[in-house]
Amino acid sequence: MNVFQYKWLLILIMTCMAGWGAIKLYYELTGGFTVGTITSDLSYDPRWETPLLSIKQQEQVDRALSQSYSYLARGCQSYVFISQDGNYVIKFFKFQHFRPKYWISLLNFIPFVKEYEERNRAKKKKLLETSFKSLEIAFNSLRDETGVIFLHLNKTNDWKRTIMIQDKLGLSHELDLGQLEFVVQRHAENIVSSIEHMMEAHQEIEAKQLIDRLLAMLVSEYLRGFADNDHALMQNTGVLDGYPVHIDVGQFIYNPIVKNPEVYKKEIFDKTFFFHQWLEKHYPELGSYLKDKLVSLIGPDYFLYPAYRHREGGIGKIPAVSNQ
Repeated sequence: MNVFQYKWLLILIMTCMAGWGAIKLYYELTGGFTVGTITSDLSYDPRWETPLLSIKQQEQVDRALSQSYSYLARGCQSYVFISQDGNYVIKFFKFQHFRPKYWISLLNFIPFVKEYEERNRAKKKKLLETSFKSLEIAFNSLRDETGVIFLHLNKTNDWKRTIMIQDKLGLSHELDLGQLEFVVQRHAENIVSSIEHMMEAHQEIEAKQLIDRLLAMLVSEYLRGFADNDHALMQNTGVLDGYPVHIDVGQFIYNPIVKNPEVYKKEIFDKTFFFHQWLEKHYPELGSYLKDKLVSLIGPDYFLYPAYRHREGGIGKIPAVSNQ
């Protein structure tokens, strides 16, 4: 290879690195958000219709949607924006995660690429339907446990409601909510932060009460046949008015099998495993309290369970069944 070829190879490498750096910087600055990423071409689906709200519930939704929102965070499935008064969050789906990559369509004239595209499209469709079903469960069956106050999964041409949101760059966008799929939740403080604040204020009794309520909430859900297949309890649990709630509502399933004590006791052990470790490290008195509660709930099997079982991504593997 001569000097000229080395020069062009170096230019190519530097160009690729600059391009990759520009893409990384773009996502760092914007979070990957554009209005296009939260817009879909989904058609009406009767499965995602929700019951009418009571007058009191509608008043709360009106309060939530009568104000502006600003960028808060991005999750695996959604972009999250917080209301001006800090009491609500609105989540819009990251639809780019539910669509096949655009470059696949460019190459689908190749037989094996076309087959891959069809499999990928079916996989993405199933993932979206699973997410929608989880939200339907959260809204219809676990509203108190999730803080979900409004769910909009079907476009509505006769519902005229617009809001202003501010993206991560500070740019404002006016959105027609009738043409978007989204969920509105009450904004909750993360459970780890709540416990830290309680212990700093010497509110150990309140912290223990929160642990009691957390276990009671989980048992209540299991006894009704519901389970959250995401075991990241510390990241996905919040506190509202002293009670625990699920912040992430994207992986709920219904399956009567979780009503079985042999099943839900193991699930609770797994779900609280890392939370228990964190308490033992930072607040040993609370760690011991949680352990005593788990032993009382689970029984002698507590000491026989292996360390955390759901290693793959921290995700449980309970299959969903119809609850109709």
